[in-house]
Amino acid sequence: MYMRKTLSSLISVLLLSLSAHSKAELPVLGDPTQQEFTPYREHLMGEQFYRTIKASVPFVTDLEVNDYMTNLGQKLISHSSQPDKKIRIFVLKVANINAFAGPDANMGFHTGLIISAQNESELAGVMAHEISHVTQRHLARAMTESNVSPATMFATILAGILVASQNPEAGAAIIYGGSAAMMQSQINFTRANEHEADRIGIGVLRDAGINPDGMAGFFETLLQQSESNNIIAKMEYLRTHPLSTTRIAEARNRIAPEDRKLPDDSLNFQFVRARILVEMSKSKKQLVKQLEGLRTDNIDIVSRYTLGLAYTENKQANKAITLLKKLSREQSHPWIQLALSDAYLEANNQKAALKILKNLNVLLPDYLPVSIRYARSLVDAKLNEQAIITLNLQLRTQKRAIVYNELAKAYFSKGQTSLALEATSHEYELEGYLNLAIQQINNALQQPGLNNLTIQRLESRKQELSLKIRKQRKGKY
Repeated sequence: MYMRKTLSSLISVLLLSLSAHSKAELPVLGDPTQQEFTPYREHLMGEQFYRTIKASVPFVTDLEVNDYMTNLGQKLISHSSQPDKKIRIFVLKVANINAFAGPDANMGFHTGLIISAQNESELAGVMAHEISHVTQRHLARAMTESNVSPATMFATILAGILVASQNPEAGAAIIYGGSAAMMQSQINFTRANEHEADRIGIGVLRDAGINPDGMAGFFETLLQQSESNNIIAKMEYLRTHPLSTTRIAEARNRIAPEDRKLPDDSLNFQFVRARILVEMSKSKKQLVKQLEGLRTDNIDIVSRYTLGLAYTENKQANKAITLLKKLSREQSHPWIQLALSDAYLEANNQKAALKILKNLNVLLPDYLPVSIRYARSLVDAKLNEQAIITLNLQLRTQKRAIVYNELAKAYFSKGQTSLALEATSHEYELEGYLNLAIQQINNALQQPGLNNLTIQRLESRKQELSLKIRKQRKGKY
């Protein structure tokens, strides 16, 4: 009874947050899935979906992990039927095994799923599946064909995801039993979507040059584990993505022999798993002990990299430096150098860290994990102008919220408050907070000593943001 009241309250709050956008204009012709759920409405729901989850569930902020996930997503979407589709991929600090594709291509992946995947092919298989849900507009079709309003269904799904991040069984109950509209017919429709997403996803993997066998392999492993160990509650993925032996067999039958010769793993993926494992570990001391206890023949590059990360997190910087320096001589992967720079910073050796990052920035000038770390170290060293130059160069290739966030810090550190506020407005805009973005511009305009060109630029940006808000309110975004 308590859960029903909580669910009802949560859905009501979510519905209220959407009510201001409930009267979008409908197109006269076009895709039948757009008759009740227009791209405009999906965009608004997508922004609300992302902001609500971000405010409710902890996100992974690790630079390497997020960059890897984004690049893998871009690689896959570029080989889909909508190669220019904008997608947003984020990783949630949740141990449950799950992934989901929300409105407007907002795709979330739990850390539990990434750790459970044994190779890149398995993770890419799940991601290609979710991307296929997006390109086939499965969520839009479900909202259109359901007797429930899109806003109500959206609020129910979002409530389920939020609750499932803390309680998998309760979350599944919300998604599949929390509304009278989500009866067996809706679940069956979802199963049909799953088969279609499998079929299309396998083609995406093949075209992207990734072994598609990982998709079927990962699903088979999850199903076997759930049946043998009765741990379905931990596998939210099986509740939101119904699996069966028939579905897995069909997926395997679609994979040609030559497909299995494609690469199924990468060092980047194994390093991503290592970084998440260390971040999610509740006891860094215990993790170090376990890694140090591995047999000599089991100490591969990934295990040593993991141990180096764990040493740094466990405040054993000198051990991390010794291990990572030796490892960097054997393997030239930039993430090892980045881990070494982090260890030097932990040891308060800023000069050594800055030297590594400067060299990496020359070799990889547009690589986000390097640019951000380098800029942070420059600011710490009071070399703000160099940090500003580095970040502005990064913005030429990637306009990301985190870049604007670091740029604002560099400007503030240099005493250029109006430029810092302007950078923050760009950060808020990318995150979907347009009113806050305008507020930052208003604050910038109030700073003393602004010249006419700066005032004109800020006023122009304010007008652009205001126009964007008005278009959204009118339904013409």
